[in-house]
Amino acid sequence: MRMVKIYFLFLFFIMVNSGLVSAQPVEEDEAPKTEKPIRIGTGFGYSFLGYREETDLPVNREMNAFNFNINGSIEKNNFFYSLNFGFLKGETRPLEDNNEDYFSNYRRESSFLRLFFENALDYRLWGNSIFPGYLGGAVRGDFYYSVLKQSHYYSLTMMFSLDLHITQKWIINDGNELIFSAGVPFLGYAFRPPYYGLLYAPLDLESRVTSLHNYRAVFGGLNYHHKTNELLSLYLGLGFELSHITFPQPRKDALFCINAGIMFSF
Repeated sequence: MRMVKIYFLFLFFIMVNSGLVSAQPVEEDEAPKTEKPIRIGTGFGYSFLGYREETDLPVNREMNAFNFNINGSIEKNNFFYSLNFGFLKGETRPLEDNNEDYFSNYRRESSFLRLFFENALDYRLWGNSIFPGYLGGAVRGDFYYSVLKQSHYYSLTMMFSLDLHITQKWIINDGNELIFSAGVPFLGYAFRPPYYGLLYAPLDLESRVTSLHNYRAVFGGLNYHHKTNELLSLYLGLGFELSHITFPQPRKDALFCINAGIMFSF
């Protein structure tokens, strides 16, 4: 929680010094034009993650770890294309419980790896030049991998989906803007283990088409961009996700992350 407080103090400091807090709303006919429509950048952050994977045992696990991300966007006419890639790795800890019947192996810490990528294309459907809103779709991939420490047991889940995607922008003034985005999977394909596998043996993954009947999730983020010059901008962001897949046994994930980085415009 201390890091969260420090982050918001840092965000407020940047907003004050950039004139965001005291800035007057721009008039619609004075809204800034997109001079350089391509932006790409990278950043680092901190993630708070929890999950429950019942293909081993129904034990809740949690992890706090640093993350790395790459993101970018292209804006042309009424189209808004965005890409996101994220990576985090750390050690999860089982949460305390009063059931002593679980095998000791499954109560160890585990090494956890999380990857995702998202490519979204949205079309402007509402709002004005200050508060434009976009609706479209996204192609998304999610990868979860964990290994119990000091053991040969591991788990692997891979999911690919087509998502309904939304983007809402708020162009505060010429140098500052907020961008909110969210996606909900409606059709996909997943590979899931029926049990924890052994590292020296192939894992018998089950594959299945996914939709709202067996996979429900929401992925979203809120980013604040501050343009320092025509080439360079800084951003601060909050990201979140909730997901629940039901086969062959349920898996539930929750993630909240804080990010900061730099972007270049072309």
